[in-house]
Amino acid sequence: MENLKSPQENTERVDTPERYAGYTLRDPLGQKLGTVESVFVNRDGLPEYVRVKFGVFGLRSVLIPVLSLKPDQAQRTLTLE
Repeated sequence: MENLKSPQENTERVDTPERYAGYTLRDPLGQKLGTVESVFVNRDGLPEYVRVKFGVFGLRSVLIPVLSLKPDQAQRTLTLE
């Protein structure tokens, strides 16, 4: 499993951030925060923000600054670290 980390941590690029659309975003304790709409990356391809839909009908969305994300492709989740 790869980790997607911020520029400060100098790690892997996100070549196709759109592949994470529809993933469930979880906090470090595993609680569901919402559904990922998109991942915004910087010039280096490293994740900076995640747009997350939340609420009963998913009508609200918010941008969350990202320091580190841990993707799980089998469960289609992104976990904040």
